[in-house]
Amino acid sequence: MTAPDRSDLVSELRELIVRAAPDSVQAAPVLRCRADEPLDAVIPFSSVIVLGTIVAVEEHFGVRITRAVLSRALEGGVTLAKLAAMVEELTGADRGPGRP
Repeated sequence: MTAPDRSDLVSELRELIVRAAPDSVQAAPVLRCRADEPLDAVIPFSSVIVLGTIVAVEEHFGVRITRAVLSRALEGGVTLAKLAAMVEELTGADRGPGRP
């Protein structure tokens, strides 16, 4: 079984993280990292950036991120792939190619 294609969702998350960051220049490397690369190694993933990302994801996708969902997404280090899986879980959507 192959992993679902979340490339469009990952691209959206990249943009959301950069826009949510207090310093978009400091967050810009997230635009070019691998989806499975730990974000802590790419950008200073401070509590301010985490909070901004949570708020941006909630507003953009119309979801509520609970402590339990966030804990699962952050377990073992946060990656774009894990954030994309979290969004899919919360929206109940398969956002593969050709889907909004």
